[in-house]
Amino acid sequence: MQHKHFPTPFLLMFFLLFSFFSLTGCSRDTPQRAVKKELNLIKELDENTIKAFVSYEDMMNSSSSKSDIGSETTEAVKLFFKNFNYKIKHASIEDNHATVHVAITNLDTHALAKDVCLALVQKSTGSSGEEMTLNSYFALLGDVLSKNTYKTTTTDADIELLHTEDGWMIQNTDQLEDDLVSGFISYLKDPYLVTPEEMITVVLEGLMEKSPDEWKSYLNMQDIFSTYSQNYEKTDDALAVQLSKHISYKILSVTEDQEQESASAKITITSLDMKSVLKRYQELLMNYASTTESIRASSSELADETASLLAQALAENTDTTDTEVTIHFTNNGSSWEMQLNEDFTNALLGNAGAAIQAFQNGSEDSSESTSETEP
Repeated sequence: MQHKHFPTPFLLMFFLLFSFFSLTGCSRDTPQRAVKKELNLIKELDENTIKAFVSYEDMMNSSSSKSDIGSETTEAVKLFFKNFNYKIKHASIEDNHATVHVAITNLDTHALAKDVCLALVQKSTGSSGEEMTLNSYFALLGDVLSKNTYKTTTTDADIELLHTEDGWMIQNTDQLEDDLVSGFISYLKDPYLVTPEEMITVVLEGLMEKSPDEWKSYLNMQDIFSTYSQNYEKTDDALAVQLSKHISYKILSVTEDQEQESASAKITITSLDMKSVLKRYQELLMNYASTTESIRASSSELADETASLLAQALAENTDTTDTEVTIHFTNNGSSWEMQLNEDFTNALLGNAGAAIQAFQNGSEDSSESTSETEP
């Protein structure tokens, strides 16, 4: 298993949808009419308009191309603005400057931002390392929106306009873009939006839901016990079944120090009892060693048989063990990063380190006992 930091959820900033009709709409009538014309575009979204919303600059930053703007993108944007509405409250005009005060109603983007970030954390738990594209980020956003229901909230926005020879022109600013998405961008930028406890919970819940095949992929199982046998898949499969059957967890405590930008979580991971598995494996090995078949076997035949015996010991196991682990976090200014080290893997594998030590000591004791009884 390759241990890695989870990617920051705020990579979403690379695909945020808004050059917003470039916000250069203008009107020879009134500032209110100029604003109304542009905001109505959001209420009347179609596929072509949505594609125009995705800025060229954002696509370049994410190494994407227009081919990335597929059905997932347009569907996600439609869902995002499904409940979008607005009300122009009043306008103030001074010389060639104007401000239109607007109340914008949309879904609760604070809750959405948190769910999107957690979905990215969960996705990274089972990631095979493939790079996400602009469209895959939108697909994730659309998936979150389709699976959850959000209440609507109303926020205020001040839209600045400048009077030119062509009429009143909206002045695009970062603040306006954020206001038009009800603070979604600001929420995504909040480095403390998702707590360490929420991160560890979504990761461990994801592990509990993994199938045996998903466990094999997650731990990159390819003769994980180094049996060097053609039967290695039997042991890998048996271990994956055990993990899928027994993995659970309990969070004991979480401490967070925002001044130091660090946090830690003490957790207990329940998994198969590897010590019990290796004890049974040792019994099977001793029984096999006492047969004439083991004496006549070639090195490859011995490897194949011992691998099969290990798979048998795994398949027969019903015991579990609890291993306490401390997970450390650092905040990089964008989000919390979770450090998954060898202790975490050791716990997932049923405290494998102590089990292997006990197995080796048991083997040495058995060898010494055999030598003492030889004539």
